[in-house]
This record gives sequence, C-alpha cells and structure tokens, in this order.
Amino acid sequence: MADAGVLTEMYRRMLRIRLFEETVQAMAARGELPGSIHLSIGQEAQIVGSCMALHDGDYITGNHRSHGHPIGKNAPLRGLMAELLGRATGVCRGKGGSMHLADFSVGSLGESAIIAGGVPVATGAALTAKITGNERVALAFFGDGGANQGVLYECLNMAAVWDLPMIFLCENNQYASLTPLAEVTRQTRIAERRRVSGFPASGSRTVRTSRSSTTWSPRRCDGRAQGRAAR
Repeated sequence: MADAGVLTEMYRRMLRIRLFEETVQAMAARGELPGSIHLSIGQEAQIVGSCMALHDGDYITGNHRSHGHPIGKNAPLRGLMAELLGRATGVCRGKGGSMHLADFSVGSLGESAIIAGGVPVATGAALTAKITGNERVALAFFGDGGANQGVLYECLNMAAVWDLPMIFLCENNQYASLTPLAEVTRQTRIAERRRVSGFPASGSRTVRTSRSSTTWSPRRCDGRAQGRAAR
C-alpha cells in the first residue's frame, strides 16, 4: 500500500482533474469555449495511478478525451486552460485546442482526435528511448474504440519485436463516444487481444475506481516498462 504522502498526492491530482473538467464543462455550457470538448470525468483514478507510476521524464500520449492526462503527469493548469480558450499563452499557442494538448515539460507528447492516433507517436518515442538509451518509458493511452484500429496492432507488433520500453493502456469506459462496446466487437475483453503480439497484461485498480483499465507492456523488454506497469 502506498504511503500517506503518495496517496495525498494522488488525491490532489485526481481532484485537480475533476475541478478542471467541471470548470471546462461549465464554460462550454456558457458558450465560452471554441470547438467541441470531451471530458475525463470518471477516469481520474486510472489516469493518476498510471501517470504516478511513471518517472518525471517518461513520455505519454493521449486521445480525444485527454484533458486529464497531462494533469495526471502534474502539468500546470494555466497553459492547458489557455489552450482550450485558443490563447497564445496556451501550451500549443492556442493552435491545438481541446483535443490536441501537448506539454513537453512533463513528457506529454500530444493528443489526437484521430482514434488511436497517439499510439504510433508513443511507439516512436519508445524507439527513441531504446536507441538513445535515455532510460525513459512511453505510455500510450487509448480507449475501447481505439482497440478496433489497425494502427494499434501494428504498434503492438513493433513494440514486441523491437523490445521497446512501452506501455499500452486501454481506458475501457464501455463506449466509443456513443457506441456501446458490445455492439461493435465480439471479444469485449480487450486485454485478450494483446495475445497476438505475445504481450502480458495486467488489469489495474488505483486504490478504488469504478472504471477499468488494462496495461500491456512488451514481455522481453529491459524491465523498465514492465516494472512501472506493475506499480
């Protein structure tokens, strides 16, 4: 069990995500935000649990529902909110918006409105880490909708064959936007799909959470990714 200081920090980050998202939701309802938004409400625990298992310099990539991911990595809130508002002081100078946040200062390499679009970016970061020997790990967040994208399995195969220091984390909230998982796939146990690449898997719970997540990391890698996935 984590010590009191770690648990307090986990709670602080989860609360920051929830308050940030509730503020965004209220602003969007008042018409103060340009474009569409997708909230991380309900996914705070698995975001924070996975991000706190990483080191400060490790990489993450997100998806279209990713406001919480850089916050889970302890990114400052001001630049993230400014980005949602389209301001030049945003983390992407106001050019990215809600679905394209990136904060390199905390290892957040970016998010994508393309389903599973962040997975190949994380795979490239993991390859860079292996080639340069910088001791970093890359974690790719994707949803149950992303689990039906071909690029995910291409990257799984590359990560397995090249023994990359990488973690694939599926945030399975049972819906791909508005589509129930069971309506579009026969195999609803997404963790089973990693078998094609020979990956081990671990279903994870961060203290207690009603949301499920599954982490995959290459079986034969040097232990960095596996160790952090198991925390």
